[in-house]
Amino acid sequence: MDIEQLFYIMVTTWQGFLLWLVLLFCLFVPLSKLTPCNPTQPIFHKGLVTDALYGLILPLFTRFIRIAFIVIGASAIFYGDSPETIRSYLENGFGPLGQLPLWLQASIVFIVSDFILYWTHRWFHGRSMWRFHAIHHSSEHVDWLSTFRFHPVNLWLSFTLVDTLMLLVGFSPEAVALMAGFNTIYSSMVHANLNWTFGPFKYIFASPVFHRWHHTSQEEGMDKNFAPTFPLLDIVFGTFYMPDNTLPARYGVPGSNIPKTFFGQILWPFRQ
Repeated sequence: MDIEQLFYIMVTTWQGFLLWLVLLFCLFVPLSKLTPCNPTQPIFHKGLVTDALYGLILPLFTRFIRIAFIVIGASAIFYGDSPETIRSYLENGFGPLGQLPLWLQASIVFIVSDFILYWTHRWFHGRSMWRFHAIHHSSEHVDWLSTFRFHPVNLWLSFTLVDTLMLLVGFSPEAVALMAGFNTIYSSMVHANLNWTFGPFKYIFASPVFHRWHHTSQEEGMDKNFAPTFPLLDIVFGTFYMPDNTLPARYGVPGSNIPKTFFGQILWPFRQ
């Protein structure tokens, strides 16, 4: 890869993030003013700069990590096949899964990914990995931009790895990309400062209140509500918490010394 190609990747990555930033800002800032979960939470706070840096810097490195995961996995799975054959598999999908209609592929990717991410999420709440996931929970003002605050170790060993696995089992890139775009919007919605509970559908789809209970520093909500999209997983595995007529009020990681700056947070887990 030459300098020109690297520059092109950087520019297109940042263009994509800025486009998402404008779209999500225009969508969730007005909604957060109309139906806030925590009315006194400011829209503009110090953590915004840190969150924006995560969204601006990490996607660039994540593209290369994803390529590395794909190369390593494909080399093991398709050992002996020509590079052209492997490229064709990965660009078009392969096997029984790759032959399914796109909508069905995307639906399966959505459901299977949610199940895997539920368990990787619980893994990152465990003693050995919490120091990385604590970065995501360090936001004291949880809002739509908190979606991007993930330590790279957390990001790469959960979302990036799961997307790669979906490609390596045969799903087409279009199906994986379709759900990735949806997940960006949905994840921003559940992090947004909204008082939405989804009423009778709260057991089917994750709502902002459901996920804000996951981020609370209040003891009753800690280590609850791990599912990215389907709370049924939390119900089945005993981690569902969403009391009626009660909203979470405090967020962050109590008693921690997590830095406020982007680079400080990147280094912090390795110093623990």
